[in-house]
Amino acid sequence: MTSSGMSFFKGVTTGLIVGAAVTMLADPVSDRQRTKLMKRTEGVFRNMGGMLDAAIGMFH
Repeated sequence: MTSSGMSFFKGVTTGLIVGAAVTMLADPVSDRQRTKLMKRTEGVFRNMGGMLDAAIGMFH
């Protein structure tokens, strides 16, 4: 994978994280909703991390 390809993935990942943080700060939710969201978000980021690891592993 080229350097620009890796930069794209890093940019997308950073954008998702920053966007999620800004959304949570701008729209406060109840404790129950926050717990539910954290569980779902954890699974999403775990899957994204696995896909990124696999993609990086293919090119190394």
